[in-house]
Amino acid sequence: MLERGTVTLLVLLAVAPSADRLVAAFRKSFEELSVHTLPDSGSLDDCPLRLQKRASDEPVSAPTEEYPSFSRQFAHLAALGWKSAGGSAADIEWRCSGTLIAEDFVLTAAHCTQDEGAEPTVVRLGDLDLYDAKDDRYVQQIAIAEIIRHPEFNFNSAYHDVALLRLQQSVTVNDFVTPACLYTNDSLPFNTLHTTGWDFYAEVSPPIVSSPLRVIAQDRCKFWYRDNKEAFRKGINRMLMCAGDEQLKSCPSDTGGPLQVQLLSSSRYTPFVVGVSALGVPCGATTPGVYAKVPHYILWIESVTKRAFHPPDCVVRHISKRERDTSLVAPELKTPVQETHQTGKRSTVAANPLRAKLHVFKEFKCAVGVEGENVEWLCGCTIVAQDFALTSARCVKDVDVDVVNYRNDWKKVAEVIFHPEYDRKTLYNDLALIRLQTDNRNRYDWKAVSCVAAPARDDDQREYLSFGIGPHNLADDGLTDGSTDTAERYLTATLQLLENGNCTAAYEGYGILKAGLNETQFCLGAGTDHLVPGACEPWNGNEVLNEIRPLADSNPFPEDLVGVSSYAPECGFGRRPLVASRAAAFLGWMNSVVYKATDIHRVPQVLVEKELALDYICEASDREAGVCVHIDHCSHRALAKDVVKVCTNETATIVCCPVNSFIATAHLPLLTECEANYQRFRKKYVEFATAPDGTAAAGRPLADGDHAHSALIGWKVNRTATAWHCMGTLINLNTVLTTAGCANSVRRRSPDVISVGETDVARIYDGAAQLVRVKETIRYPSYNPKTHEYDIAVLKLESDVLPSANAIPACLWRDLNRTPYYGQAVHFDGQSLSVRDKNLVHNRDCKLFTSHTELNNDQLCWQAFRLRPDGADGPNCGRKGDPLITLQRSNNIYLPYLVGLYSHDQQCAGGEPIAATRISSYINWISLYM
Repeated sequence: MLERGTVTLLVLLAVAPSADRLVAAFRKSFEELSVHTLPDSGSLDDCPLRLQKRASDEPVSAPTEEYPSFSRQFAHLAALGWKSAGGSAADIEWRCSGTLIAEDFVLTAAHCTQDEGAEPTVVRLGDLDLYDAKDDRYVQQIAIAEIIRHPEFNFNSAYHDVALLRLQQSVTVNDFVTPACLYTNDSLPFNTLHTTGWDFYAEVSPPIVSSPLRVIAQDRCKFWYRDNKEAFRKGINRMLMCAGDEQLKSCPSDTGGPLQVQLLSSSRYTPFVVGVSALGVPCGATTPGVYAKVPHYILWIESVTKRAFHPPDCVVRHISKRERDTSLVAPELKTPVQETHQTGKRSTVAANPLRAKLHVFKEFKCAVGVEGENVEWLCGCTIVAQDFALTSARCVKDVDVDVVNYRNDWKKVAEVIFHPEYDRKTLYNDLALIRLQTDNRNRYDWKAVSCVAAPARDDDQREYLSFGIGPHNLADDGLTDGSTDTAERYLTATLQLLENGNCTAAYEGYGILKAGLNETQFCLGAGTDHLVPGACEPWNGNEVLNEIRPLADSNPFPEDLVGVSSYAPECGFGRRPLVASRAAAFLGWMNSVVYKATDIHRVPQVLVEKELALDYICEASDREAGVCVHIDHCSHRALAKDVVKVCTNETATIVCCPVNSFIATAHLPLLTECEANYQRFRKKYVEFATAPDGTAAAGRPLADGDHAHSALIGWKVNRTATAWHCMGTLINLNTVLTTAGCANSVRRRSPDVISVGETDVARIYDGAAQLVRVKETIRYPSYNPKTHEYDIAVLKLESDVLPSANAIPACLWRDLNRTPYYGQAVHFDGQSLSVRDKNLVHNRDCKLFTSHTELNNDQLCWQAFRLRPDGADGPNCGRKGDPLITLQRSNNIYLPYLVGLYSHDQQCAGGEPIAATRISSYINWISLYM
């Protein structure tokens, strides 16, 4: 016979094609959750478990856009033509290259404007192969109206070898004919540039090609041209630059064409002209080429063309015509670049916007600022706990920061805690935690927290994401030309992991990585990609992630935090990569600040004066009375003082544990009895109470054999009628555990009877239930009904319950230092039993962010495990005595452990966590009555 959960899964498989994967992930999640526990004192280590497992296991596919697949790489390249001597107007000789820099201007070398006494008469654009008509579909051939050489150019030297050709008519800008931009900064941060054009020195000019060249230092270049006194009589000066590649036999575009770089913005590559070849000196072999450095001629070019070439303004003019970021398109969908340009073939391919190397993020994340007339936002941050933000120490050092903004939720800064080993002169230990001002009116907002990702092997994860800020029109989708929207946006950058040595070399001489990159750091870069100047400004302290979820993903949970950006010129693009602090390496420090957590195994140990055996009386720290017990049977919170007193040096660590902080050794046989007994009745498979598709979020009725430890507690109304007010949990055959509040439900009268084996009050007398009279009710002596402290009670039965598949005792959770993360709460609504998925909340968080401000260490909080289908928090209503059961897999069966008993709440319907009695705190007392 199929179990209820199995039927549900079969229905899902029939409905959704991908349901089999979903169900597999669902079951795997349950297996993981069933063994996970939370540290009693709180920790950031379990954040992914606490805050992100409730999200759907089936990722939402990223939206795609249809992008043209043809190339625009050479849309700015122009060929300069001369009329053949004695030939017709149609006979043109192509002898030089140039660059279209405006709709009616071509930039070229001045020496290209005269050949054997004749000047060029025409330019040709949109053509890759000048001697083959197959790519002529989009060619534009336009006459030259005027030649303007630089006023200081002399045909007898290599200086100021630049000229502008004004065209008789403007080109028609399209995908294959588009002006390039000019690089305006004299400082060149590029290791590699490209020379592009035709090799007019070759016997037969090939189709257009582009070759990478390295920038050659001025001093080295002067050596190569030291004997060329006529052309370089003043040497290689700052108006010139050199580039070459010893592997190349010759360089294309050595006759007036551009030396260029492709700069990225709006997921497009815009060509920027950096140099123009001087005197047509061939480069290659061992000789570098010499180029007129374009930044020195910007003012002259702008005065002639009457146009401004400020890079951010230039790139947006024709951004929609530029070559797209190839990372948008999956490799198998890409088409050969030159072939599509030559044939003019138009097609579209699906592109994923989230693959872009730089794009506008879906929302503003976390920022640290200083308040004034207007808030000045200084750097980024990450919310790592509801009241703590993590950022770069360099960002907030010597600055009185006032406010943190997370998704427009503003919090005042209460305190800044720097890493104790931070050195402001370097990038080591460059972290600070910002404690935020909070009050108990804030709901427990787990959705705001990013979790520190578990350390990944570098060969497993090669691509990461970081953030910066930049103008919207340099980071939008690039579909609209001429956008003037320069408002700053939050940007995400896709970067690759770099070798430590490469990163150290990039910062050699800067002093910020004196000892090189260490094990607490990592380095990211963008390969050969450079950004348009001003496209992205880094914010120190921004998070580094290993994933970005698509816009359509309704998952409310933040991504996992891998690192914190420490230094990132140009957001990690260009010559100097991004240096980040590895978040996982600092978890111990963060836990000590956020949760005041202490690793008990790092507390100094001292042997007592005289070695004592197990269960001997001893004197604990602070002269408290104690008992010698195994370290795992003692509350680590009670031990975490200056020293841990050790009773014996035997293999098992026996410590002196303060009274009321340990489990008595004599009680262990009683507590472990249930784990070996009744195994034939235990379930071999269990399911989440909530279905994978989010249905039945409020819980489902108990199926046969589910939570067979559930006992309904009744009070006799008369001889024939019983009122069933609450429930308890069978913990052995003659003992039921419940709350004192439940046992006081009827005018403080003790209950009269319990029912085991039936889940519905209406069927209790149909024969399936076992009804057993209550012999004695023992409430905890210190129970306070007003404060709900010590809210626990034991019901002793007159006779034993008969074990069956529907009546089996649960075990007691007895770990004093860890609490199961996941559990199922059995709820009695006054009529029937149902089961709901719940998860635990750290006591610290529950006290700070809910109404349970007086929560003590003998209590715990739980809340709805999964969101409702509409994305809202599930309700946490309950009735006194409702148990929280964790299911632990052992020997191919699931053992139910009682973790907590529902005690009280104040906002039942709002989704706020509820307060419960912690069973492990009462183990010794409960054992007295078993």
